[in-house]
Amino acid sequence: MSTDKLQEYLNTAIELAKEVGPAFKDGFWRTGQFAAASDFAAEDKEGNVADCVTAVDCFIEKTIFARLRQIYPDHKFVGEETTAESGNGYQVTDDPTWIVDPVDGTNNFVHHFPYTGISIGVAIDKEPVVGVIYLPILDELYTAARGLGAYLNGQPLPIIRSPVLTTPTSLAQCSMVAEHGSARSAAVMKSRLDSFTRLLLDKEHGGACLQNLRITGAAAPDMTLVAKGVAEMYWECGPHAWDFAAGVVLVLEAGGAVFDGAGWWGKNIPQEDRVPRPLNIWNRKILAIRNIPDLPGKPGSGREIQVQLAAEVLEIVEDIPYTPDGSH
Repeated sequence: MSTDKLQEYLNTAIELAKEVGPAFKDGFWRTGQFAAASDFAAEDKEGNVADCVTAVDCFIEKTIFARLRQIYPDHKFVGEETTAESGNGYQVTDDPTWIVDPVDGTNNFVHHFPYTGISIGVAIDKEPVVGVIYLPILDELYTAARGLGAYLNGQPLPIIRSPVLTTPTSLAQCSMVAEHGSARSAAVMKSRLDSFTRLLLDKEHGGACLQNLRITGAAAPDMTLVAKGVAEMYWECGPHAWDFAAGVVLVLEAGGAVFDGAGWWGKNIPQEDRVPRPLNIWNRKILAIRNIPDLPGKPGSGREIQVQLAAEVLEIVEDIPYTPDGSH
């Protein structure tokens, strides 16, 4: 894919995110076209009271896809709300595929918590190559394309840079963003909370003594925190491709790394195979690590530390089974 074509896709994504920004703000503040409760129309998604969808989600996704189908009629489109309507019944192909979450963090959106936004990604050969995350309430526009860098409102990412951007060498020096998810069965919650406990527990009792664990309520904003350099990592099992595809490009272009997030805890995996694996965005399990500066006099050590930190996380978190997105 040529640089010119990637730039074209990026420009289109930026334009569309800005175009639907006013509708997003109207929905957040319940003004304009979404001033009445009947216009906002929040409801449980697929009978799950821990997940919801609003008329704003549907309006923004339909607006974006209508414009994209005019511009790129031969491209593929995957969106959170249209996919929910079709029961995940779409084919993942190598064709250019626009992956859209019209309101990432809908629960935050409903409760007026500003960590919520619009996520637009483009995948080619099943790999994300363009990402735009727009957080209208915070006035933060994150943009990235493969080989073209990552930016926040035009400022290169990460915004925290060496020597202020530190080089952590253990989880005890790290801050993680993660989510509790909308799957609330006893088995899933026990697995997730047990993983959180092992991450936070002091080392004397077998834990990693993670310095800080944050739950913001939305995957796309979580990925922006990693790309910015204000969180060392993001781990989650269960999000969909539309939750983090755009964020993957941001993190990578900001010098970060991404891995498969399926944990090793409780698995009989030979030591030589306990190596962080490449991320497959359709498998719904992700671990992202921020840009790590090299140690003085040790070129390449930052990349080595990213892999080391990823392995430390995977050793103590438990895998949670989820059906992959789409069909392959």
